[in-house]
Amino acid sequence: MTEGRLCQVQLLEDRKLELLVQPKLLSYELLDLVSSHFNLKEKEFFGLAFFDDNGQRKWLQMDRRVLEHDFSKKSGPIALNFLVRFYVENITQLKDIITVELFFLNAKSAVYNEIIEVESENVFKLAANALQEAKGDYTSDENTRADLKKLPTLPTKVLKEHPSLAYCEDRVIEYYKQLKGVSRGQAIVQYLTLVESLPTYGVHYYEVKDKQGIPWWLGISYKGIGQYDLQDKLKPRKLYQWKQLENLYFREKKFAVEVNDPHRRAVTKRTFGQTGLLIHTWYASHSLIKTIWVMAISQHQFYLDRKQSKSKLGTAKSLEEIAMDLTEHGGAKINRLGDAGLKNNLITASNGSLVSTGSADSEMSEEQKKEKLSELRKKEQEIQDILAKKTKELKKICMREAELTGKLPKEYPLSSGERPPQVRRRVGTAFKLDDLFPYNEDPFLRNLESRFALQQKIVEAAKKLANEAELCKTVKKKRRRNCLDAMHKLQQIEDEMNQYRIKKGKKPTQRASGDHCR
Repeated sequence: MTEGRLCQVQLLEDRKLELLVQPKLLSYELLDLVSSHFNLKEKEFFGLAFFDDNGQRKWLQMDRRVLEHDFSKKSGPIALNFLVRFYVENITQLKDIITVELFFLNAKSAVYNEIIEVESENVFKLAANALQEAKGDYTSDENTRADLKKLPTLPTKVLKEHPSLAYCEDRVIEYYKQLKGVSRGQAIVQYLTLVESLPTYGVHYYEVKDKQGIPWWLGISYKGIGQYDLQDKLKPRKLYQWKQLENLYFREKKFAVEVNDPHRRAVTKRTFGQTGLLIHTWYASHSLIKTIWVMAISQHQFYLDRKQSKSKLGTAKSLEEIAMDLTEHGGAKINRLGDAGLKNNLITASNGSLVSTGSADSEMSEEQKKEKLSELRKKEQEIQDILAKKTKELKKICMREAELTGKLPKEYPLSSGERPPQVRRRVGTAFKLDDLFPYNEDPFLRNLESRFALQQKIVEAAKKLANEAELCKTVKKKRRRNCLDAMHKLQQIEDEMNQYRIKKGKKPTQRASGDHCR
C-alpha cells in the first residue's frame, strides 16, 4: 500500500475530492493540484481550511508540509475545505472568469451557512438571483418551490424569523419573477454586487478579550483589523487599516498590533521625542492567538502584494463584460468538474510530483504544460547560476585558508566525482592576505594573525548567507549552523593567538565580533 494519509477536500460546488497525501507533499503543491481541476490561474485568492479539535477553523500554511499541521485526532480521512481566503472589494479586480465563478459559489455557501450576515429581504433577493443563475426564467410557483428545496439558499436564521417556509418562498418568488430575461452572467454579477456591499463580507472573525476581560470580535479582512462588539459584527468599534500598522506579533496568549497614529505623532515627538505608535492587545488561547497572527500576517502580505501589483494591472473589465463572459463561457468551464465523477476518483500526490489518475478534465492543455515547463526551467537556471556563483566564492575563500594552513577546510565544496585539490602551505612567500600585521620578525604570529583575518572574512560571508531573506527553514537552519561553526573557529584562532602573544610578553587583542547569526 502506498505510504501516505487519505484526505478529502470539500469543493465549492458541493463535491469532494479524494487524495492520498504523502509525507513530503507541501501545502502549496496540494493547492496547485486542487486548482488544476478548475483550470484555476488566480490561486492566490484561495486556500485550504480545516477544523482542529477545538472547532477552530485554520488554514494550511503554504510553505509547510500538509501532514505537519495539527489536524483533528479523530480517525478517518483529513477533512479540508477549498475556500476563498483573500477577498477583493469588487469582482472587477479579478482577471479570470473561473475566479469569478468560484467567488460566486463561495459567496452562496457563506450566505447559506450564515458566515456572512444578511438581512431577510436581501436573502430573498439573493435567492432569486441564485434561481435565475441555475434555472433560468421563472416558470411556475410549483417548480420554484421545488427548486428552492434543492438549492441551499435560505439560511436557518431567516426561516426562524418568519411565520413559515411558504412565506419565505413567496417573497423569493416575487423577486424571481422580476428577473425575467436576466442572463446567467447578469444574475451572478447582481448576486456578488449585493454580497460585496454587506459589512461582514470578506471578514474572518475571532472571539478575543481585552485587558479588562471584556469579550470582542476581532475581524481580519482586506481592509485591516477591526474590533467589534460581541453583539454587533456589522460596524467595527475600531478599524486599524493595513497602511497604519507597523508591526504584528504574538506571545503565548497575547496578540498585539503597533498602530501608527498620525494625530498622536506630533504631540509625542514634541513631548517625548518618540513616534506616534500605539500598541493594542487582545487575549485568547495560545492556539487561537497563533491562528489570528497567521491570518493577520498573510492578509497584510496580501494587501502589500495587491498594492504592488495594482500599478501593473491593465484595464479592468466592466461588470457588463464580466456578465457577458460568464454567460458565454463560465458555466461550461465550472461544470466540467461536476460531471467527472470525482467521488470515485483517487488522486495520488507525492514528493512534490502531482499525479492525477482517471480524470481527463484535470489534465492541462499541451500549451499550458509547455508554458509551465518553460517557467520552471527558467527558475531552475536562475537558481543554478546563483548556486554556481556562491560555490565559486566559497572555493576561493577555502583555497586561501588552505594556502595559509596547509590543510583544505571541510567546507570546500566538491562536485560529484571531483577530487579535492592539492594544497601547499604558503607561509613566508610572496602570498599576502592583507598588510595589516607587521610581524615579519615572528612568522608564527604572522601566520596566526593572517588566519584570524581570513576567518573574519569567512564569518562575515557566513552571516550574510544566514541572513538572506526568503529562505526555507531547512536552508536557513543549515546556514545558521555553518555561521555558528565559523564563529566558533574564529574564537579558537583568537584564543590561540592571544595565548601566544601573552607567552611572548605582548598584549592580547580583542577583535572577535560579538554579533550573532540570526
